[in-house]
Order: sequence, then structure tokens, then C-alpha cells
Amino acid sequence: MPKTIGANSAVIKQRNMEAVKMILYQQAPVSRAEIAAKLGLTPPTITNITAELISQGFVEELKEEEPGEPSRSAGRKPVMIDLKRDCYTVLGISLGRDRTCYVLCDMRGEVLARGDYEVMHDEYAVMLHQLQGILTLIRQEHADLCGNLLGIGIAIPGIVNAHKGQVKNHGNERLSWCNQPLGEEISRFTGLPVRVENNVKARSNAISLFWPEQLEGETSFALCYVSFGIACPFVLGNQVFRGEDAAAGEIGKMILRPDLKEGPGYAPPGSLEALSSTRAMVDQCREAVRSGKETLLNTLCPDPEALQLSHLLEAQRQGDALVCGIMEQAMIYVGYALANIVDIINPHLIFLSGPVFVNRENVRTVEDTVRQYVFLGEDDILRIQAVDMSEYAGAIGAAAGCIEKYFIRRQ
Repeated sequence: MPKTIGANSAVIKQRNMEAVKMILYQQAPVSRAEIAAKLGLTPPTITNITAELISQGFVEELKEEEPGEPSRSAGRKPVMIDLKRDCYTVLGISLGRDRTCYVLCDMRGEVLARGDYEVMHDEYAVMLHQLQGILTLIRQEHADLCGNLLGIGIAIPGIVNAHKGQVKNHGNERLSWCNQPLGEEISRFTGLPVRVENNVKARSNAISLFWPEQLEGETSFALCYVSFGIACPFVLGNQVFRGEDAAAGEIGKMILRPDLKEGPGYAPPGSLEALSSTRAMVDQCREAVRSGKETLLNTLCPDPEALQLSHLLEAQRQGDALVCGIMEQAMIYVGYALANIVDIINPHLIFLSGPVFVNRENVRTVEDTVRQYVFLGEDDILRIQAVDMSEYAGAIGAAAGCIEKYFIRRQ
């Protein structure tokens, strides 16, 4: 028998508080009357909630417009309110496969300080010691910004249980990191709340909170990120959908070529990751160079072992036939996968992110493929666009995830 979940007055108040905070993030400055209208709540309810947020120092009333400036409504000018971006600072750290970076940002996601460190060690105990040392250095170097930290966000590739603060699966790499109480140990070390999150899910949090103009009013979207792996988390009603075991959105494991029985070792044979990840594209081009195929890559990178995605992107920009063919086929497979997702989930908005989408032809190939194979009505909405999230996007997303949990949801 399905479980029925009720809601008492405290739960309802918390939900209303969360909704008001999201409105402030996505549409402020805004008046109390506008918030009430958007949420379908009574003006006294909004007045009480905003009064509590103001008393806590999270929200402020803005000064009245100067005489002569047009009012947003007839009659008495509404008092506009907004988040106090300096009420807290947040530390976000990205533990990527090829770099470790951090940002300190305000509550609106403006980066106040940033930096890079060495790649984390594959052994968990060594990594934990490294990370503790990094956190100590950051707090020493930026004592002025760390005096009022809301918390710490940590973004990591792989399947992450954000509720427990644990990495559940890191593919064939960093196996000793899995099922370790990383969030708990860092929280105990720093005395601060810690949010551990999948790196792409973290980036989707950053879009919701810090770049709402990209959404154009949508509260649900998908973010397809193509890099070493391929992930596509879904944000439904401003909340990341994780599934029961936090594995939702791992489309890189989707099998698109069941006829392929052998794979590269880092992904299942015939999977999207084995066909279209940046590693897969570099591997295919490397094999072509080794076999003596004619390509600009022989000039751009004479040593096949040193071949990188940057060489592929440059060859593609110069119209190299071999590289263009490999990358086009990889993007077609991404389009197949996204068409399947649209048919199942029906998001109105899909963001494409990752270094491969620096070249616009890759964006066009994915979009053309999706539109060719997707099953939609003539008047159905589907917007597909590339989003440039900067090299520190993982760390910024980690900070956004921390805000989502410890400010928006107040967990």
C-alpha cells in the first residue's frame, strides 16, 4: 500500500519559507505583493516570512527609488526586498580528475577569491590529509572571508550520496574513496556543515541559484555535461532529482550500441560514455594517428600519446575530415540519448555543457539529432542551448549546493 505523507503547520511553514527564498534568488529585487501573487499565498503570510528573514539578517529592504524614476505600479511605490549577498560567504571545492580548485563566494555566487591545488591522491587517507591541509591554507590566506562561512561544498565526479556525504561509485578510479564518510570527517575537522555532491548535479544547482536568467522562467531543466564521463541530471521544480540511490542522471552508462562487445575499459561496451566522452574521442583519434591516417593531428601533436582534446578541437575548427567525422558521430550519439530522455521526462529546456561544446558545430549536431528523433507535438516547447560555466564551475556549483542545503532548505 502506498505510503501517504502529511504535512503539519511547521512543515508547511518550512515549505513556504523555501519557496520565498527561491523567488528571492531567481527574481529579486521583488515586492512582497509580487511574491504573494507568484506563490499563491496571502500577503500576511509573506509579510511574516520576510519579516523573519529580515530579522535574521538574510534579507534587506531596498531604498526607495529616486524622485523622478518610474514606479513599478500605480499609487504608492512598493518596497522592494532582496537577499543580503554578504550575510554569509561560502566555500566551494571541486575534486576533479585533472585539477583541484576552490572558490569563496557570496550568497549570490559572486566569486570573491579562487585558487588551484594539486590533483588529489587516489588513496582516500592521503587525499583526506591533503584536503585538510588545503582547507587550513584557505582559511589562513582568506581569514577575512572565512570569518562568517555558511558551510563548505565539495563536488566530486561519480555517484554521490549527498544526504550521507559519501562517494558511492567513482567508476574504475579512486575506489578507496567510495563509502567513506568524507562529509562527516571534513565537518568534524572544520566545525562547519559540509555538502558533498556529484560535480554535475552541483553545476545544475549553480544554474538554478546563480544564473536564473538562463532559465527564462523555467523551474525544470536537464543539464547534459560531456567530459571524462557523461551525466545529465534533472532539476524538477528547482530541486535536483537524485533517485533512491543518488544515481539518477548517469546517462553515460546508457547502452546505444549493444552490438559492440568490447569497450575501452573505463565504460561498458557500446555505452554513451564509451562512444562520446572526451576520452572516447581522444582514444579514437589516437588510434587513427597510430594507424597512419592522414590528419592535421600529425602536425598539431606528433606524439599520439600526448594527444589531448584541445588538439581535436583545433583540428575540427580547421576542418580536418577525420577529426570532424569522429566528433560528429560522437555528438550524434549524445543526441540519440537526449532524444530518449526528452521522450521519457519531457524537459522544456536542455543545457549542453563541457569543453567539447566550445565548438558550435558540436552544439548544432546534438540539437539537430535530438529534433530529428524526438517525439513531440508541433506546439511542444524544447529549448536546447550551450551554457558556458567557466573553469571554476565545479567549485561554484559546490558552493551553490551548500547554499541549497543549508540556507534554502535549512537542513
